Amino acid sequence: MLLIIASLFAIAPIQYPEAHRGNVVDTLHGVEVADPYRWLEQDVRESNDVRDWVQDENTITRQYLDSIETRPYIKETLTKAWNYEKHGLPFHRGSRWFQSRNTGLQNHSVIYTGNSPTTIEKVLLDPNLFSEDGTQALSMYSPSPEGNYLVWGISDAGSDWSTWYAKDLSSGELLPEVIRDIKNDSPSWLPDESGYYYSRYPDSKNESHIETADSTELWFHTMNTPQSDDKLIWSDTDHPDRFYNASVTKDGGWLVISVNIGTSSNNAVLVKGPNEKKLHWLISDFDAEVSLIGGISNTLWFKTDRDAPNGKLISVHFDSQTPKWSVVVPEQQNILRSADIVGGKITCSWLEHASSKTTVHSLLGNLLYEVKLPGIGTASGFNGDAKDKTVYWSYSSYNQPPSIYALDLADGATTLFWESDVPIDLSSIVVRREFVKSTDGALVPLFIVANKDVTLNGDNAVLQYGYGGFDIAILPRFSASRATWIQLGGVLAVACIRGGSEYGKTWHESGMLENKQQVFDDFIACSEWLISSKWTNSNKLAIQGGSNGGLLVGACMTQRPDLFGACLPAVGVMDMLRFPLFTVGWAWTSDYGDPKDATMFKHLFSYSPYHNLKKGTCYPPTMVTTGDTDDRVVPAHSFKFAAELQYSQACANPVLIRIETRAGHGAGKPTHLRIDEAADVYAFLWQSLQMKEQ
Repeated sequence: MLLIIASLFAIAPIQYPEAHRGNVVDTLHGVEVADPYRWLEQDVRESNDVRDWVQDENTITRQYLDSIETRPYIKETLTKAWNYEKHGLPFHRGSRWFQSRNTGLQNHSVIYTGNSPTTIEKVLLDPNLFSEDGTQALSMYSPSPEGNYLVWGISDAGSDWSTWYAKDLSSGELLPEVIRDIKNDSPSWLPDESGYYYSRYPDSKNESHIETADSTELWFHTMNTPQSDDKLIWSDTDHPDRFYNASVTKDGGWLVISVNIGTSSNNAVLVKGPNEKKLHWLISDFDAEVSLIGGISNTLWFKTDRDAPNGKLISVHFDSQTPKWSVVVPEQQNILRSADIVGGKITCSWLEHASSKTTVHSLLGNLLYEVKLPGIGTASGFNGDAKDKTVYWSYSSYNQPPSIYALDLADGATTLFWESDVPIDLSSIVVRREFVKSTDGALVPLFIVANKDVTLNGDNAVLQYGYGGFDIAILPRFSASRATWIQLGGVLAVACIRGGSEYGKTWHESGMLENKQQVFDDFIACSEWLISSKWTNSNKLAIQGGSNGGLLVGACMTQRPDLFGACLPAVGVMDMLRFPLFTVGWAWTSDYGDPKDATMFKHLFSYSPYHNLKKGTCYPPTMVTTGDTDDRVVPAHSFKFAAELQYSQACANPVLIRIETRAGHGAGKPTHLRIDEAADVYAFLWQSLQMKEQ
C-alpha cells in the first residue's frame, strides 16, 4: 500500500513508501514510549529491509528534486561559484614548509611542500588519488617537528575511523607501519622525532558504524616499528567515558595530557616533566576547562575558564616542588577563544559579539598591540614556534572570501600574503549584525546577509541557520554556497544562540542539560523577529542545521510547525532517548543529559523530535539529509524521524529524506557531492518558498 500525497506547485504527487510500523513500546521511568520504527536502527549494510527502504526513499526524493525546473541552473551557478583557488595557511616544521591547496573543483585539497613560504610548489600528498569516486579522504596530516617525517590519516566513506600511514620525507620512502583503531586524533610528536603519542580505541576490529565505542587509551608509537610494538601509556578501565589528548611542548619536552569526560569542555590534566618517569595529576577535578597553550623550560601556559567564564591565561612554574600558579592575561569582557606562544610572545584570539579580535602580549601578559582586522568576520591562525618572527593568519566573512596575511611580530605590521579570486560579485552583499531579545530577555546576535538592494517587504526568502550546543561558536565565514543563495535572491540569517561559546562558558551552560529548551526558544525568537521586522513571513522562512543543529531544526519544527515555510534537518540527533546507545553518542550526555536519569528523561522526552511528532499535524515542507555510513550521528536518527514525519503529515507539504550513500557525518565529503547536495537543498527551497527568478 502507498500513501499518496499531492505536492505543491505543479510537482507530481509523491508516493511515499509505507514503512512498517512495529509495536515496540518501552516503559521508561514509568512512562510508556512507543518506538514504531525501531527496525530502522539496523545497519543498512546488514539489513535488506532497511536497504530497500533507503533505496525507495532515495528514488522518490530524486524524482521530486529532478522535476524542479530550476535545479540544473542552480547546480550550474553553484559550480561556477565554487570554482576558485583555495589555500590553507602556510606553516613550517624545521626548514620544510607545508600548505594545502585546491585549484577550485578538486574533490580534496592537495598537500604541497617547499623550502620557504613563497616556494611551496612540490606535491607531497594528493588525496584525490586515494579513490576514484573521492569517498576516501584525508582525515589529518602531521609533519614531525623538524619536517623529516609525515604521518597522515585516511578515512573511508565519511567514517570517523581513520587509518594512519607514514613517510620518510628525506628519502621519500613509505614506512611500513600502519596505525588503526583511531577516531578524531592526530600525533603528538616528541621533539627528537623518534615517535609520538596518540589516542586509540582498544582492538576495534570491526570499526563499526553503529556499535558503541568507548574506553580510549593513550599509546606511544616509535617510528619504523609496527603498531603491535606500541607502548600503553595510560588507560582507566574504571572510567571508560574518558578521552585523552596528549601534547608535547616544543621547548622542554613536557608531556601534558588533557583528560575529558565525554564532550564536556571541563577537563583534568596529567603532566610529566622531561626528567620525570611517571605521569602525575596537575589538575584532578573536572570543574573547568584547562587547555595547554605552550611551554618554555619549566613553565607551562594554559587557557582556562576557572573562576573566569570568559577565559583567562595562566602560567604554572615548576621551579620548586610546589607548582606556582600565576594569572598572565586576566579575564576580559571579550571571550578568549585561543592563544599560542610564538616568537617569544603570546598571540590571543578573542570573540567580540561573535566576531574576531586578536591581540599580542608579552610572556608576562602585557598588551603589546592589537592586530587590525579587515572588519566583522573570523580570523584564525597566529600560530608558530619560539624562533618565528612572522606568523600567518587568515580572515574571511560572509561577503569576503578567505585571504592570508603575514604578521610581523616585532611591530604588529600586517601585509597581504595571498588573496582569493572568487568568480562572484560580492560588492552587492552586505552583512548586518542585529541583537534579538529572547524569551528571558537575553540579546542573541543575529547575522543577516543579503543583497544591498533587498527591501523589507515581508516577502523575502530567508534561510535561517543555527547550531546551539557543545560550546561551539558559529562565526561569520565565507561560503561559496551561501553567496550563491544570496545570488539566487535569498537572504541568510545566522543565529548565535545559547549552547555555543559566543559569549563564553555562561552562554554554553545556559543552553545545555535542563536548559536545552532555551536553545530552541532563542532560535524561535530570531524567527519571529525576522517576520516582525518585515524580512520575511512564515511561508518564506526556512530553517537549517546539522548534527546538533539538526536536533535544533527538528525540535523547532515540532514545537512551532506554523512558523516555517521549509525545514532542513541534516544528520540530526532526533531520538533523544536512545542516542547514547550508538557509536560515541554516550559522550553527548555531558551536554544533553542521560535519559537513564529520571529528571533528565523528562527534559529529553519533552523536546525529542522523533517523539514529539503528532499525527494529523500539517508540518512544513521538509527534506531530511543524512549519510548511510554516518558513524557519529547514526542515520537511524534521520531514518526514524523521516518515517514518522511522513506517517504524521496531514497536508500536501512534501516530506523527503535524502540519503547519501558511502557518506558519513560530513567530514571528507568530496566537492562534487557537496555541490550536488547544495543544489538539491536550494532547489527544494526554491520550490517550497515559491522563489522567483531575479
